[in-house]
Amino acid sequence: MMSLSKKMIFIVFLSLFACNSVKIEEKTADDNIENEVATDHFVVAYLAVDDYKTNTIRWHAITHLNLAFLYPNKDGSLSDEKLHNKISEIVTEAHLNTVKVIVSIKDREAGQFAEAITNNPSNLADNLIKYVEANKLDGFDIDFEDWSSENVAQDLLSFVKELSRKKSMNMIQSCAVNAYDNGYTTEWHRYFDIINIMAYDWHGPWHTEGQHSPFDKSSAAVEFLNKEMESPLSKLTLGIPFYGYSWNDGDPPGYAYRYYQILAMSPDRDIANNDRVDNIYYNGKKTIIEKAKWVKKNKVGGIMIWQIGQDAKNDDDSLLDAIGKIILKNDS
Repeated sequence: MMSLSKKMIFIVFLSLFACNSVKIEEKTADDNIENEVATDHFVVAYLAVDDYKTNTIRWHAITHLNLAFLYPNKDGSLSDEKLHNKISEIVTEAHLNTVKVIVSIKDREAGQFAEAITNNPSNLADNLIKYVEANKLDGFDIDFEDWSSENVAQDLLSFVKELSRKKSMNMIQSCAVNAYDNGYTTEWHRYFDIINIMAYDWHGPWHTEGQHSPFDKSSAAVEFLNKEMESPLSKLTLGIPFYGYSWNDGDPPGYAYRYYQILAMSPDRDIANNDRVDNIYYNGKKTIIEKAKWVKKNKVGGIMIWQIGQDAKNDDDSLLDAIGKIILKNDS
């Protein structure tokens, strides 16, 4: 029989054990909220799948590869005709280089995505999660840009909540967002691990001539998502373009050129360290480096690129290589 003092010690021990035991509960809708990606900073590189070639990606400079695009249909089914023949090879190569692969879903035809999330959100959510699992992907990315329907913002939020509830805990849920409020609300960020800010296209064929991704507007976009939309800095990436727009004589107003095409136009000029050549506006290495240093200094989650198939072919002029050296402290 125990003495009174020993009984008291035993009771205290049981109480402490009970308090520190893991309580197993049924999964709820909020279980996946506020998941953080396990890295100090990340470089999210979108890649148009048509631009993929084996052993050409600068893997050392990125942490996440977002494959563009998987297309939703009105009934909630998915079309992956562009991805189908390449996705296995891409995933294998990326994982060998310890890079996570995410599939990005976006409209192929305006209205398809909006109708799917309004009328068939459960089908779309189930099919997207099954696609990620079947192709050994690390997650999915929501690139929704059709805001024409009346209640689309509310329907979209309901859809991403359902995705968050249904997906596994280790499945990354990311998104691409505009640099202004389309009805995301301050709740939006709770359902995503990474929020990629499309901080470009302020000028283009739809608008007047000018720099389409200036530093001041880019930094202001991050501050807006952080302060007004209450998105944690650690989840945000600053989007950077690897392309420019031309208002040169002979080009349609706002004609788009890839960064490597701009380099090739004037091989005797210092294209890489400028943001404008004649009347073509783009982000060169000087501005890219300034933005990357600002991201690092201000503890923003990282950088996002649209898209790395447009980068320079040589390392000296590569924008991605310059980003990787700053954000990931990688000098290789």
